[in-house]
Amino acid sequence: MDENEPIGRIFKLIDDAFKKSRNQKLKATGITASQCDVLLFLFSAPKKEINQRDIEAHLKLKNPTITGILKRMEKKGIIQCVVNSTDKRCKNVYLTPKAAVVEKILQENRTYLDNLVVKGLSKEEIHTLRVLLHKVLENINENG
Repeated sequence: MDENEPIGRIFKLIDDAFKKSRNQKLKATGITASQCDVLLFLFSAPKKEINQRDIEAHLKLKNPTITGILKRMEKKGIIQCVVNSTDKRCKNVYLTPKAAVVEKILQENRTYLDNLVVKGLSKEEIHTLRVLLHKVLENINENG
């Protein structure tokens, strides 16, 4: 370990490795990492009626990005987008039965990757890692 290596570079290397591992695990499902993020949010959403804006806010992505992801997911038959009855500018997003088929696989992949990331760490180290990562995120959001 190089004590002088820029921390930003370490984050970049971690992000690249995480994405690569995640995409390899998802390949068999035919779902991309971005689509997986949307599905995991929809699976765990506390309210029944989720709209595109909810997804944008949760994933911190812009409208055109989410629009493209949702269009591709709808084309695959994983979700259905329906114009909101009270706000015509907004679309509600619903899971189809096809989404239920991949839910368990996606949850297992998430658990696998979470365990991989903290492999060899104690519970205290995992807690400390979470605290530190949230602090880093807070620092970047404050100044970025």
